[in-house]
Amino acid sequence: MSLTSSTTQPHTPSDPGEVLAPGDAIGRYQLTSLLASGGMGQVWTARPVGSGFARTVALKLVRTEMSGDENYARMFIDEATVASAIHHPNVCETYELGKHGDRLFMAMEWVAGDSLAGLLRQGDSLVALELRIAGRIIADACAGLHAAHETVGPDGALLGVVHRDISPPNILISMQGQAKVSDFGIAKARYQLHERTKTGEVKGKFAYIPPEQISGSPVDRRADVYAMGCVLYVATLGLRPFGNGADALRKILLNQYKAPRALVPDYPEQLAAIIAKALAPSPEARFATAEDMQMALEEWLVSTGKLVTASDVARCVKERMSPEVKARNEALLSQSRVAPELLMSRLRGYDDNETPTAGSGLVTAPPELWVGPRGRRQTSEDGATQPGGAPPSTGVLRAPPPTAERPAVAPRLSDATQLVDFVPAGASARPPSAAGSPAELEPPRPTKPAQRVAWGLLLLGVALLIWLLVRH
Repeated sequence: MSLTSSTTQPHTPSDPGEVLAPGDAIGRYQLTSLLASGGMGQVWTARPVGSGFARTVALKLVRTEMSGDENYARMFIDEATVASAIHHPNVCETYELGKHGDRLFMAMEWVAGDSLAGLLRQGDSLVALELRIAGRIIADACAGLHAAHETVGPDGALLGVVHRDISPPNILISMQGQAKVSDFGIAKARYQLHERTKTGEVKGKFAYIPPEQISGSPVDRRADVYAMGCVLYVATLGLRPFGNGADALRKILLNQYKAPRALVPDYPEQLAAIIAKALAPSPEARFATAEDMQMALEEWLVSTGKLVTASDVARCVKERMSPEVKARNEALLSQSRVAPELLMSRLRGYDDNETPTAGSGLVTAPPELWVGPRGRRQTSEDGATQPGGAPPSTGVLRAPPPTAERPAVAPRLSDATQLVDFVPAGASARPPSAAGSPAELEPPRPTKPAQRVAWGLLLLGVALLIWLLVRH
């Protein structure tokens, strides 16, 4: 975490159409580095300004030229609405939806790591992962995808979320080995603001969409299962099952792809069966849920006889991450580190924000708990007194007048317990002992636990010494 100053004045673009740069302010966030840029928007890393500890977030921004497109703006709001309703360790969290000038933005969880696409891309080619590592990543991604499918709305009914863009770029893997599903930009759900997909319009990446999505038929969660089967194929073989581009659509409709065992004879038969079931042309023949596919992968991982954990995935991430991504992650993580001395220095400067105590606030004690403190009377705001320490019916209670035994102490408004004396009900009101009385000359009794322990050890030592003397 980094400690940011509330006096920081980041540069704010004077024109919403101005090209953004590191240091610019978007809402309450300060941009740090550009992660990705596309035709519709950009994704930046950013940090909240003036909020003490500041966690790096991913800020998704709509391009200004797209801000006037009402349907795109509605689609952006739909994405934020759907994503913010999903809470699962294997799904990227969405924190905030805002607007800066005419530019919509969304604050999301930043994952310090790389995408599955980045890990597969080695130079100019795709290189398959070790089979068990790929199985662990896809199984975890299936868990997050199932959580998205099971998301309910305010009425308790399923939202009917379908991601529709499951692909390697949208599966992020942290440096701790945790897979997370991201980017619900074209997800389908109930109560959407933007227009439904028009006839003839295909949404999603051509290499990973199911046949029913191409033909314009209704899609459900099993469309995402199909896409996850394509991701498992490329992660374990380094090849897309149907290729890429427009020709992939034809092959998907004809279900033309090479079986894994035709490419790699010793490819695990059980893993090949999982891919075949996920890529079934008919939705009814696929896994009914992403959780079913996850369980099939978990069973195969167990059958391999070797436990594959997040630590194994983390090692793979560190080995395969490109030097550019590694340097960027390290630079962003270093901004989130803060020396304890600097933090303490900042906290000491917050004089106007006094730390509240457990007794903060002005509270009136119930009448049954009141006994006058040492027989004195309590005074209310209007000067009226209540004999015997009875609580005043109105007004704020004041402290008793100072005496020789009790000097005056200025009360703090943040600690109401200093405004009145509370004496437990049933306690006898006893005047203070006279000077030189036996009660005053009695040694103080240890009341703290440490004092009691010390006395006990001393007595034990004396008893042990006596015993030794008697024995000798």
